Amino acid sequence: MRRQTKALLEQNNRAEKTLSAKGQELLTNIVVYLRGSRISTWDQEQVRRDITQMLLDAEARGEQAEDVIGPDPQEFCNNILAELPPMPRWKSTLCALRDGLLAAVVLGAIWLGFGILEALLGVGSWPNLTLTVGQVLSGAGILLTAIGIVYWICRRSFSEDQKKGPWIVLFLVLFGVLCAGFFLRQPIAALPIPVAICAIAGLFVVYKVMDSQLD
Repeated sequence: MRRQTKALLEQNNRAEKTLSAKGQELLTNIVVYLRGSRISTWDQEQVRRDITQMLLDAEARGEQAEDVIGPDPQEFCNNILAELPPMPRWKSTLCALRDGLLAAVVLGAIWLGFGILEALLGVGSWPNLTLTVGQVLSGAGILLTAIGIVYWICRRSFSEDQKKGPWIVLFLVLFGVLCAGFFLRQPIAALPIPVAICAIAGLFVVYKVMDSQLD
């Protein structure tokens, strides 16, 4: 994220620690809910800063959070979000691409690590790493499952029955994609290890450049 956004986030993290335990819990739920909105991270952190100050002022006066936020924190957040412009479609697309690049780097590093381990054990295709259909499908499945989990948590941050989410379904989906990665061994490409390392490093550099320019 941009330098000014990162500085505000760190400032908000420090301010949050001065709240009471109950205030921190409420603010955490609010921040999680905001993370699932379409406003920029900069706007999210500005809202977070203002709400943190409201809660600190209320605690200093001996008031409850409900006295300044109201009985329904989700409605309070929705009213704030309605007043803020959503990110332009092109910008939200770039943010999604940036996050996808980071996920690709992480999955690529895991694939690289397992490939090197197989080579050291003498069961791989040294000096090449083989990319299979199952690995691509399992990587995509893991990414989609992670997106689903994050979306569910963000949308249900104020719900008392959050733990009753579709976790069994998500577990079965995750188990299925992992099985696909194990059984679908048809090769797509064979990359020399140095090429694979350079490709993953290149993706990481692109991610860092995009991240420095986007909220």
